[in-house]
Amino acid sequence: MSHRRKVWVLAAALGAGVAQAAISPADLHLERWPNATTVFNKPIGVRHANDGSGRAFVLEKCGKIKIVSNGSVLTTPFATISVNCNGNEQGLLGLAFDPGYASNGEFYVSYTAPSTGQHTLERYTVSANPDVANPSGTLIMSVPDIASNHNGGDVQFGADGYLYWSIGDGGVQGDPNGFAQCTGRKKADGNPASCYDLSGSGVTYYLLGKILRLDVHATTASAQNLCGVASGASAPYAIPPSNPFANAGAHPNDCAEVFNWGYRNPFRFSFDRQTGDMLIGDVGQDRYEEIDFQPAGSAGQNFQWNACEGFHTYPGNAANCAGPAGSVPPKIELSHSGDGVCAVIGGYVYRGPIGPLRGQYLFSDNCSRKIYVVANPAAAVSPWSFEILPGAPGISAYSFGEDGAGNVFVTDGAGPIFRFASDIIFANGFDGAAH
Repeated sequence: MSHRRKVWVLAAALGAGVAQAAISPADLHLERWPNATTVFNKPIGVRHANDGSGRAFVLEKCGKIKIVSNGSVLTTPFATISVNCNGNEQGLLGLAFDPGYASNGEFYVSYTAPSTGQHTLERYTVSANPDVANPSGTLIMSVPDIASNHNGGDVQFGADGYLYWSIGDGGVQGDPNGFAQCTGRKKADGNPASCYDLSGSGVTYYLLGKILRLDVHATTASAQNLCGVASGASAPYAIPPSNPFANAGAHPNDCAEVFNWGYRNPFRFSFDRQTGDMLIGDVGQDRYEEIDFQPAGSAGQNFQWNACEGFHTYPGNAANCAGPAGSVPPKIELSHSGDGVCAVIGGYVYRGPIGPLRGQYLFSDNCSRKIYVVANPAAAVSPWSFEILPGAPGISAYSFGEDGAGNVFVTDGAGPIFRFASDIIFANGFDGAAH
């Protein structure tokens, strides 16, 4: 970075009223990636295949997955998925490469289906050309939806080798049907107390307001308490034995696929690549956004919606919401009052080449156009404190992403992608930015 750029960052920090030392490194900033002119079509994620290729894969909301290799966007898309991207929250929403991608060539996508709008999870494979996927995939699961919003849609592999998939509460404001707290099947009857009641006409809903955990490297011959397939049918996935409702004898009416529940719209979540902890951005209703945290190796948990919104009761807005018995409060509550906050965008714990930034959690909000930095995202700390990154360009954040080297990216819905960067020179003579 030029001397002029360093002075600009410092001046922005002082002008914003934020102490320079609050964020480390002090010159942390966002730089356009892969160059100053590239614009994508509604980029909604950046992923890597963990195959040693150094490539990054950019998801575009209306169905394309593009490869960035050696600083350039390849002309031919890696994949083109047929999706419904009509609504603001619909489209291609998630991409996860199998941990064994280097040998099996498998990856998973989640999206809203073109004709039905259903939440859809599919497996695809790479072709003989490593930069082009085979055109058709294998359906893993399809989940009925009630509205076009609150789709969640992120997919990630955990350190345990299982696939995690987030799904929102269905989209009806306030979740009057109680989908987020119902761990079984139910109708859209306006009665949160009717979980497991399948009487009456209309669509039966399930798995809304959840994060699912699936073993996609195994199959189920005859389903018992799986909700993604009919009872007795085979399934192209199995249930991890430590899922909270895996035991069909103890939980005959619950959905074994459920790992966490009590979410409104867990749009973006991630795993800390060093610790295995899960961090979830759950988009709020009228007053509060929240960041949730789950330590690695812990059991499935209830994250309180729609009894609580952030630390407050819903809809009463009383402080210190206790939530359902055994439920877990968030680590961060972000208020809608001030700063134009409206929809939290969960990010990543940084583990890349910028030494002073390692271990800090980065997230944003779609409307505030601010980048937030949590210096100590530890399990024992509650609530977490955070600082606003000074001097950052005002972007309408859609998502965060991570490459194989641990660089973290934030995507702007208008098309640009930015990478977190620093020009601090370390004692070994190398700087903190990736080259």
